[in-house]
Amino acid sequence: MPRKADSDMAEDGHTFVLPETFFAAGNLSGFCYPAHASFLVEDNDPKITPAVAAGAVFRLSMPENEQAWGPESNPKFILLQFLRPTVWKIRFDPTKQAVDGYTDKNGRAIILDTLTSLRMHLDEAENIWWRTDIADVEKAANNLGYYSLKSIKFGSRQDLNTNVNGTVALELRVHKSPFRIEAIREVTESAYNIPFGTKPHTAQKIIWSTPPRFLGFKTVGTANNVILTSNKPGHGKYLGFGGQGGQHLLKRPTLMNYFNFDNMTYSSVYGLGPKDEREPLYHSEPYWIELGGVPGYKSQVSTFIENHSQVMVDFLSTNSGQIRAATRFGEMQYCMFSGDDLPELIRSVTSVLGRSSLKPRYTLGHHQSCYGYDSRAKVLEIGREYVKRDIPLDAIHIDVDLQEEYRTFTIDVNGKFPNPKAMFAELRGLGIVCATNITPVINNHNGSNYQTLQDALEKDYFLPDIRYNEYGDGPVPAQEVKYIVYENGTKFLLDPSKEIGTFTGAKHNFLDNYDTGKPYAGGVGYGGSLGAPGHYLDLNRKDVREFWGQQYAYIFEQGIEFIWQDMTTPSIAKEYGDVKGLPFRLMVTDDSYEADGQSQKRRPAIEIWALYSYNLHKATFEGLNKLPSRYNKRNLIIGRGSFAGQHRYAGLWTGDNASSWDHFQISVSQVLGIGLIGNEISGADVGGFMPRWVDPKGFQPWAEPELLIRWYGAYTLLPWFRNHYHGKRGMKLFQEPWAFTDHYFSNPRAFTEGDRYIWLAVEPVCRYFIKLRYTLMQLLYDAMFEHQFDGLPIARALIITDSNDTTLLSENDWCLDNQYMVRNDLLVCPVMKPHSESGGGREIYLPQSSWWYPFNLGITPEGRLPGRKLAARIKGGDRFFVDAHISSDDGWLPHILPMYVREGGIIPQISVRQSTTGNKEPNPVVVHFYPGENVQNEYSMYLDDGVSRSSAHPHAHVDTTFGGLNPSAYLESGIDPLAAYEYCELRFSQICTDQTRTIGISCPHDGYGLEKVQEDIGDNITIIVWHEPGKLETRVLSAESGIELSDVVVEYLPDIAATKVVLPVGFPHKKDGAVEIVFDSNAPLAFNKQVVLN
Repeated sequence: MPRKADSDMAEDGHTFVLPETFFAAGNLSGFCYPAHASFLVEDNDPKITPAVAAGAVFRLSMPENEQAWGPESNPKFILLQFLRPTVWKIRFDPTKQAVDGYTDKNGRAIILDTLTSLRMHLDEAENIWWRTDIADVEKAANNLGYYSLKSIKFGSRQDLNTNVNGTVALELRVHKSPFRIEAIREVTESAYNIPFGTKPHTAQKIIWSTPPRFLGFKTVGTANNVILTSNKPGHGKYLGFGGQGGQHLLKRPTLMNYFNFDNMTYSSVYGLGPKDEREPLYHSEPYWIELGGVPGYKSQVSTFIENHSQVMVDFLSTNSGQIRAATRFGEMQYCMFSGDDLPELIRSVTSVLGRSSLKPRYTLGHHQSCYGYDSRAKVLEIGREYVKRDIPLDAIHIDVDLQEEYRTFTIDVNGKFPNPKAMFAELRGLGIVCATNITPVINNHNGSNYQTLQDALEKDYFLPDIRYNEYGDGPVPAQEVKYIVYENGTKFLLDPSKEIGTFTGAKHNFLDNYDTGKPYAGGVGYGGSLGAPGHYLDLNRKDVREFWGQQYAYIFEQGIEFIWQDMTTPSIAKEYGDVKGLPFRLMVTDDSYEADGQSQKRRPAIEIWALYSYNLHKATFEGLNKLPSRYNKRNLIIGRGSFAGQHRYAGLWTGDNASSWDHFQISVSQVLGIGLIGNEISGADVGGFMPRWVDPKGFQPWAEPELLIRWYGAYTLLPWFRNHYHGKRGMKLFQEPWAFTDHYFSNPRAFTEGDRYIWLAVEPVCRYFIKLRYTLMQLLYDAMFEHQFDGLPIARALIITDSNDTTLLSENDWCLDNQYMVRNDLLVCPVMKPHSESGGGREIYLPQSSWWYPFNLGITPEGRLPGRKLAARIKGGDRFFVDAHISSDDGWLPHILPMYVREGGIIPQISVRQSTTGNKEPNPVVVHFYPGENVQNEYSMYLDDGVSRSSAHPHAHVDTTFGGLNPSAYLESGIDPLAAYEYCELRFSQICTDQTRTIGISCPHDGYGLEKVQEDIGDNITIIVWHEPGKLETRVLSAESGIELSDVVVEYLPDIAATKVVLPVGFPHKKDGAVEIVFDSNAPLAFNKQVVLN
């Protein structure tokens, strides 16, 4: 078919548009740009318009010389709302003809359905009292003045009620003419700029602003394109943007396009691969953070755009001083968050958008997956071989191969997977749980015995084939329909009446089904001749979501433990829809807002594009919670993509990548970017899913051994750790680490001597990385558990933990792409380039705020050792090269992944187990304390059963005691009704001064019980206190009442210059049973002498 010009496509309101086309000067010249703003009291009665209860609505008008829109007739309305005292939202919809067109409803990304309920519950949870106020500020004749909309905080409810002792938290100045907005906040000087003994200075600063004519809109058909422009401060740096490609965490000028679809290998639209930020990927998260916008002051702001259709961002590409964000349908909802530092900002964002639900402990384990584990024998062989090779494994993911004729929710019990219960039981005996791939297609080929299909047809639950035409004269004739396809940078149009898929049952009569109201006929391709034709449930309906959730009962009864949610867009074969998704003009139910019991409207799919995948994850999560067989069990759902807010229901894997260094090199910054908005479990397919294309040979049938080793190293302590590959015919032969050894020995003569060492290194090096992860499993779990309280990710960009180091935003910004922190004390620095480029090592930068020690903990085949003697500490701010070449020599293994511990750090360690679920014997905890000077640190360890929902903290971030919360809103808001504090928190502290180190242990909460703690970790806690090389310290033990010092064992370990302290785990559980260990360098005691106990 002839290709339609992009300029023509821009005038089709209901199509996909490239940002280059949208932001072109010719297109933007057709926008209307309001120039004047006015405030009318009668527009702002909260009794009539509840949406203005915490904000104000303004009337907008055009310059008198612009004929497109007269200044007096047909005004437009813009709404500014405060969600929290330092969080505000700009809402604009040019189609709203009256003030009451703006409702109090929140979109689905926000945890509660209305702004009123959100404010009330977060106010209660955070113990905050505040209100808003607006004033008209007149200025000189040459400036018409502005409206001042303020959020005002009070110290108590009584102060609020009497309107006394209020302080302004944030002011929005809405300038009358020319219309523009400024956000002003009192901010404090950064600590590193203040001389010792000087009180930090505070000042009113503009923390965010727009230029004049910042808001524009244009109608194309019935589509309302809106653009909002903000100013970039000269010093501002930006990060976030979800997982939207590119190798840099700090974004350079670019165009970005948020439109989630099945973009295999991240190269469909532009054909340049994963480092091109313009590619729209599987997950849409239009969220970014500005750092350093007010130099020398504690001020950070972030932006989130809530719109389920196409969102585009011109990030400094056209104008280096402006960021332009655009939506193409519905209301522009532009949310702004402000705070002193990045952790505060993340806490604020996740209090509004929600935090990830607490997941089972095995989530953090090592997972193995393959599209090609297509028989019971293969799956069992994989599980047995991992155990035989002594490589820890928690889970196997079985793709759609498990299904009977690709029928979702079925198992091929009469074919390749007989007696699945026995298979899953055997794997559980090995400590391995299983997931299976669930896609949203319901196969309609030969489906008379397919119960899910028949029930959905009977209940009328499928999306009907009803097409949209904005002109009201009937849909486009079926013969004229052309679907848009992008492949490898080329766009073409496809005739669905002539194109037929290659899989069984793909043939259908498009013309007979088109716009008839019959179930929409689609289908999904799984590669080559594999796939399924089918219908799609209307998951934007609550009753249909409930039906979807019920379908999981059978596979969980058979032994499946968690869900791999795939093809989520939904991904549809190109013959059935636009850009491998639903047809843009197919009418789908609109669930963007709570329907208030009214019948829901339908909209063209493109207008609410990301909503389907959001509700798919939500339906699965809610359905699993309701299965009787899963009562009180946490959910793990790993999904391929959706929209912000999905993280409340599921983790995120970043889609179908490939075994290339480019894909590997963006994968760390992807995880770090995704974690900034509350998604704690995310990651790429380790090793790459698709094989690498090698001209002229074709696909390379395995990942390069060096690439796989480096990928395992980089992901050793990232949250989601799954090796997944395409193992079907013509793709990869293997990707399991031990398979490289077997392949080499199957034909050693085929390898050069240079290749031999790298092929034989894969298994032992990857085994070491995996075992190292399992020794640090408690560290990962504690960070995951603590996410309930602070919203922080497990793996953290350095700018979160070391925000005072301003070089991270300038000359050392390169390290943000490929170094990360686990919690606050452990720095991971993987090698991200091949040996041919890196020489087998990498440049390291250590943040300035601390001294650092090379990581000294490791594993051996015999189990855990206390560690190696501390090497000399390294000053923060140092930059140096480290040799990390690959070798399978046991003594060199710890050096292949450079890692560093912050001075004063506290790191827990446990023994290596084959999995987190298999061995039920106690796994003792060793807590390592590192030396430091003038530092203090705290670490909370969370002990529970690792699987129960009742372990969670019900008041982690929203207070459920307030009476207005409907029980059905609990899970939506992040509150689990089964959460019951059933965990034990052990708190470890360390205070280091010039002369002493004081280590404390306490138990601030125990809802788990000492007996269960002992079952999990044994009767004792072991503490290893690492000493600065050459520094002698007296070891003194003191304790509160009720603790017998005779029960404490203290031993100095001269070979590693550390003190080992073993004490009963029950000590800190006793009332007032805090334990202190004091080390005093004033009276040094020779290491070979007896330890003194006081």
